Amino acid sequence: MSSDMAMAVKARAMFGARMKEADYNALMQKKSVPEVAAALKRGPVFSEILAGVNEKAVHTGQLEALVRMDVYRRLQKLLRYSEGDYGKFIYAAVETEEIDLILSSIRWFTQKDAEARSAMIADMPIYISHYLCFDVKKLPEVTNFDDLIKVLKGTRYERIVRKYETKDFSQINYIGLEHELMQNYYETVMDVVSGYGRAGIDMMAIVKARIELDNIAMIYRLKKYFRAAPDQIRPMITHTTYLFNDREMEDLISSSTADQVIEKMQKKYHRYVKNVKFSSIEHYTGMIRYHMNYHFLENSTEPKLVLLSYLLLSRIEIQNVVNIIEGVSYGIGADHMKPMLVY
Repeated sequence: MSSDMAMAVKARAMFGARMKEADYNALMQKKSVPEVAAALKRGPVFSEILAGVNEKAVHTGQLEALVRMDVYRRLQKLLRYSEGDYGKFIYAAVETEEIDLILSSIRWFTQKDAEARSAMIADMPIYISHYLCFDVKKLPEVTNFDDLIKVLKGTRYERIVRKYETKDFSQINYIGLEHELMQNYYETVMDVVSGYGRAGIDMMAIVKARIELDNIAMIYRLKKYFRAAPDQIRPMITHTTYLFNDREMEDLISSSTADQVIEKMQKKYHRYVKNVKFSSIEHYTGMIRYHMNYHFLENSTEPKLVLLSYLLLSRIEIQNVVNIIEGVSYGIGADHMKPMLVY
């Protein structure tokens, strides 16, 4: 068996040991964040990343940061089985973290609550600093756009962030900046997977489906909650489609109601949600992504595709746990937390 095939076998085995419904149910019954931390520390999935944690003293932000870190522990464990250069693949995997850090930095220097700002800075993911294209340790020093641009100098982000620079923080086009940064991310990932031959075709399908589902979720929210006009929606859409063609996507934007957007999405993606009841757009698109990645993980013979699918499924699992941590922290009942979980 080749090293890469051994990696695919290991990824499937690790997925088999994932959090199950009973694990999530038990976690949602905890009364405090330390209780959640203790349960995760005793369990098989997050015990390694939480091995040195004092569960009685850990606070919400610290626990969430450690749980999020686990995706990189899993990646490093799997790459020990691989052969060849996975550098670009790893970079594509961490670019969303870079975007989150850039957007968080802007929130930090618009944050008037010094205590909250300090807490956010304390939770920065220093653990992945060697993967990033800018120095994460300099972010606590960022207090304005000039500082942020200096940190990003020479990276792919400098040009984008400069476009949104403003002295009046209340005028920041935050949604526009996030949209353009994510477009850049998608372009990077598609460029990476396009070089992976047969595996790249299915990897491209995963990426394009993610873009399309993000677009549909954006259209739905803008129509449902803001009654946005088509001309307000179009600038927020990334021009990449998967199961919808350009004409059908324009129909969603220009002439469909919010409920019709869901109906048309259900028809296109029926194989992934035929037994899923719609509760929210985030949960529904999450279930589509989950089942799509599950299919490739279970059936593909391409190691890189299996690795990508496993990492994306891991992120979903980690987000489930983060949602539970936050739910327990705020005293939200299990009945309200459960509809948010994707598994």
